[in-house]
Amino acid sequence: MRADGSSKYQEKWGYFPTVGIGWVLSEEGFMQNNMAINFLKLRASWGRLGNDRIQASDGAATTSVVTTAINDQLVTGTIAQSTFSALQWELTEETNVGITAEFLNSRLSTDIDYFIRDTKNAAIYVSIPSIGQTVLRNVGEIRNAGLEVILTWSDQLTNDLSYSISGNISTLKNEVLYLYGQEYIDGGSAEFRQRSIVGEPLMAFFGYEVEGVYQNDAQVSGDPIAVANSLVPGDFIYKDQNNDGAIDDADRVVLGSYFPSFNYGANLGLNYKNIDFSLNILGQTGNKILNRKRGEMIWTADGNLDADLATNRWHGEGTSNKYPSSAGLRKGWNQKMSDYFVEDGSFFRIQNIQLGYRIKGKELLGNTIPETRIFATAERPLTLFNYNGFNPEVADGIDRQTYPIPAVYTVGLNIKF
Repeated sequence: MRADGSSKYQEKWGYFPTVGIGWVLSEEGFMQNNMAINFLKLRASWGRLGNDRIQASDGAATTSVVTTAINDQLVTGTIAQSTFSALQWELTEETNVGITAEFLNSRLSTDIDYFIRDTKNAAIYVSIPSIGQTVLRNVGEIRNAGLEVILTWSDQLTNDLSYSISGNISTLKNEVLYLYGQEYIDGGSAEFRQRSIVGEPLMAFFGYEVEGVYQNDAQVSGDPIAVANSLVPGDFIYKDQNNDGAIDDADRVVLGSYFPSFNYGANLGLNYKNIDFSLNILGQTGNKILNRKRGEMIWTADGNLDADLATNRWHGEGTSNKYPSSAGLRKGWNQKMSDYFVEDGSFFRIQNIQLGYRIKGKELLGNTIPETRIFATAERPLTLFNYNGFNPEVADGIDRQTYPIPAVYTVGLNIKF
């Protein structure tokens, strides 16, 4: 049990309990003769933690003069209302169930966990229609749930040769559960809208779906939407989600989230006599990146383009059904927030490779050589991704020209005297 206090809130103290339970089945009598399972434990836990990294309570008492109809007569009056936020501790509540096990003389081990992590009393802005203002309230609820699995196999083949292989995967579903009766809360900026919608991920990218590019005058003249918006070949074709013959706010949809839905990694270790080798890889998928460096082109006179856009832009019928024309790049119609700017953020990376050789107990010119290890290391030598940027690891999924992460190659020598 934790009791944390903060002077930021009227209710200073927050109380945060945690409880856990485990059952080692492998120590029970009915498991004693099981040769395949060396260790097996079931475990579960529940707990709460507090977060005070939100602003302190604030606000003001306001009065507003309004005129309304009472008994068919217009009446003018005054409304007094408090807009104090009266904030308190946010709560992170997590339930976890898991298994820890070892098999085959402990050569194979695993940890499996399923978790549900709810952020309760999340501070969100709530609209107060009577005074046309918003105020922070601890009324939001957001859920993260997923499965984490770690598998490790290690073995000693001979006195000189041993190895280990480990892999891990994790899934994540992020979902907005409650917004105090509001269907959504907008975030991001007006040009690059993000929206938190009940039932969807927090701060999801929100905009139009591109169906293609107008290829010729006949296609433009045959589309009432294109005619109504004075479009030309080389402009985007947006999907009319509600089939009402117009492209407007009602046609915007969730375009993806910056939260990865799947992460994975693996480690390999090998030792043979005096040689050691290790390899580490990682990756993720299911997340999206907002390519703002393309979107901000409309606000600058800079003619610099990324190579993919410059090469594959529309420049005549049949040349592209993905990118607009050169003239269209700075046209407001084509700069609407859409999946043109939202790209796949999946990547695979070799994070680290190391090869070493150890010298121990050797003599040179009648003298014993100190224990020495020579090694070579490559950090991030290879990253594979489709995103049109320098680095797929982007904070909050928004790329404003993120600097690339360099590969580092090292040769070293360790000597023990």
